[in-house]
Amino acid sequence: MTEQLVYPLLLMLASLDSPAQAQPRAPVQAQTQQQIPRAYQGEWNMRVKDCGTSRNDSTLRLRPDSIAYFESTGPVKTAVTRGKELVLVAELQGEGETRLHAAHFQLSRNGRTLTDVTSTPPLVRYRCPARRN
Repeated sequence: MTEQLVYPLLLMLASLDSPAQAQPRAPVQAQTQQQIPRAYQGEWNMRVKDCGTSRNDSTLRLRPDSIAYFESTGPVKTAVTRGKELVLVAELQGEGETRLHAAHFQLSRNGRTLTDVTSTPPLVRYRCPARRN
């Protein structure tokens, strides 16, 4: 892993232990993976009625080895999980450029919402129903 990937990842991991989020709990070890775990995979949207469409720019698709936003997509370089938290570093292409992107997500206990805590304010997306072909 290059320094370009390590630095954003370390910043994201440091945010996992911010004092505002600190709560008494059993220690959970972070796990580094090359793929996005199944619990996070799928389509997510701010409005479930817009799932499967391009009616708004909140669409997020997480596949085992890639992430796709409304106008940017790319391969996941590394994924780190701890409990219901996921930190990704991806190499996104879109809007005429290629860039490294770090994202920090929080999955709800029931797995129905995914909050992007790197957004200000945090952006809550809802799990889209699986599409049938």
